[in-house]
Amino acid sequence: MFSSPEASACRVLPVRAAVNPRPAFPVETEPTTGDVIVTTHRVTYSDRLKVFIGPHEDVDSFLRPLRRMDGHQRYALDLTVLPEPVPATEVTTTVSSARGDLALGCAGSADAMTLQLRTTVDHVTRRFTLGLPGGRLGLPTVYLPHGDEDTYVYPEEVFTADSAVEIFRDFFHGGAVPTGLQLREILD
Repeated sequence: MFSSPEASACRVLPVRAAVNPRPAFPVETEPTTGDVIVTTHRVTYSDRLKVFIGPHEDVDSFLRPLRRMDGHQRYALDLTVLPEPVPATEVTTTVSSARGDLALGCAGSADAMTLQLRTTVDHVTRRFTLGLPGGRLGLPTVYLPHGDEDTYVYPEEVFTADSAVEIFRDFFHGGAVPTGLQLREILD
């Protein structure tokens, strides 16, 4: 899922050139008793626990675990946009295990994590490491353990939990990452 120091090819793009954001799902009214609860996103914690949330949810409550990530037992969070809104009662195993074409994920610890965006560009699903503006010369040198794996990224691609919360919040509400970030394509 994540890049390694051996990944010699990379492309760094401004966000606006790499992403065609999907419009956010419309939020019309607050749900009332008896209304069908609709889910629009799947949140996966450390490749184990999956939670489905909708447009009326408080996304911050689902992002609190970012601050408790330790890189070993609690090491990842993935926010995937479902292809279509689904009533909570109709979430199936297929929906639960589908990869999803638009997702924002992170791995590492609360003090040092990497963020990755999975999106479709020109009908091809691509993965990007997010980072702040800056040069990306040579091989990535910052080591980030996560679970049984590890990742190497550039210093400009290391985020803290507090900065990641803002990016996840923008992604949840708008279907895109904030402008001003650079995307380095992960070429497998």
